[in-house]
Amino acid sequence: MFFSKPSPQRQERLRAFIENPRRRRFWAARSRRRRAVVLFFLVTVLAAVAFAFGLLGEASESYLPLALYGLLLTGSALLATNINIAARWVSGYHGLDEFQRAEMDHAARLGHHVTTALLMVLLVVGCVFGSWATSVELGARLLLAVLVPLVVLTTMCHTAFPACYLAWVRPDEVLDDEEEGV
Repeated sequence: MFFSKPSPQRQERLRAFIENPRRRRFWAARSRRRRAVVLFFLVTVLAAVAFAFGLLGEASESYLPLALYGLLLTGSALLATNINIAARWVSGYHGLDEFQRAEMDHAARLGHHVTTALLMVLLVVGCVFGSWATSVELGARLLLAVLVPLVVLTTMCHTAFPACYLAWVRPDEVLDDEEEGV
């Protein structure tokens, strides 16, 4: 990657943060992680829709959807961060075994494939709108109302898809304190 190797102190802080027993218990259930992924998807799509409505609305009415866009995008980023923690998909964290690293590599490859597909959709939509805009008088607001939500969705998908995939497919975690009681 492009970052330097974290110091032992930083690595220990990451381990204490990510492997916190209370946090691990909270994210142990697959159903809870899946609900977080679905909520992340819905909040991100709603943010993109709010932006489009903000651009297409009247100037006096556009502040509320754009403010809602900012709030929803912030919520989407916070959800993505929590999903990253739930899936242990945190930059610089080395407390994973070989199987977990292989899962992460697979998720990263899959995420790049999904992002590539979304970028292709974005490219096609941009070309279609670009060629259509030259033959028809089309306002810039309409172009931005279509393209910017696609860019937002592509960016959020690129940053969060691997963690969302891992959070979705990993089974329920068996915690150490549960193993001792059996």
